[in-house]
Amino acid sequence: MQLGRDYLAFIFVSLLCVSKSSSASTAAQTCVQTVTVSASDNWPPYSYRVGDQYHGLDIEILELVLKNADLCWRYVSFPSSSRTFEEFKKGKVDVIFAASFTQERRRFSEFSVPYRDEVMQLFSHADNPLSPQNALTPTLSFLSKSIVAVNRGSVYGEAFSRISQQCPDCVVDINLATERFDLLVKKRVDYAVEDLFTGIYLINRDPYKSRVRVSRLTVHKNPAHYMIRPGLFSEKRLQQFNLAIIRNQPAIDALIDLHFQRLLLVSSQAKQ
Repeated sequence: MQLGRDYLAFIFVSLLCVSKSSSASTAAQTCVQTVTVSASDNWPPYSYRVGDQYHGLDIEILELVLKNADLCWRYVSFPSSSRTFEEFKKGKVDVIFAASFTQERRRFSEFSVPYRDEVMQLFSHADNPLSPQNALTPTLSFLSKSIVAVNRGSVYGEAFSRISQQCPDCVVDINLATERFDLLVKKRVDYAVEDLFTGIYLINRDPYKSRVRVSRLTVHKNPAHYMIRPGLFSEKRLQQFNLAIIRNQPAIDALIDLHFQRLLLVSSQAKQ
């Protein structure tokens, strides 16, 4: 059964790659609008740049949705999520992917329907004795006596927010996942909260392999949406954008599963 799923996923991605080979002029003739999308240059496996081209899971999902919504796109990149939000508010960015919904963000953004889940997991140094990995009922309370590296601008849920409010000095804002894991390797922080896929990708590679590990404690799990600049779409166009997500959800799930299987394969090979 799993082999069948992998085969179908392979066929789907192959067809997607064929569709990507279409000429830019053809895409320009069929799209009804061009949107400016904020993408990360270094956020594997979701978004990363090789030369002038962007790749990754969120890039593949986004381009699938935009094509089905008859939209063209151009990418821009900023050094942090907080800077991205600033440019978004100025109207220089139209779409932000992998965004968590909050009431604060709702004041300056439209949100699409969700297209995948985001899982924020706790990572630690391999020999950290305070790791909750062996605890029977792990909670976040122990983090009030630890130093935790997080991404500036990310959402980690109410439980973690209470920890950061009780102990502001316990939380260190760091822009890049690699920088957060570098601090773990050097033991300058006790833990890092990282997206599960990104963390697994990193701990299978040097200099993090065998030095950073994933705990079984999920800090926060929530749906990921597209943030859309208010006024970018008419009500009808926004509905079409959401329908492009809903109608392509099986294809999106196949892409997510394919990328996860790749991560597991690399992890298995790294242990051999």
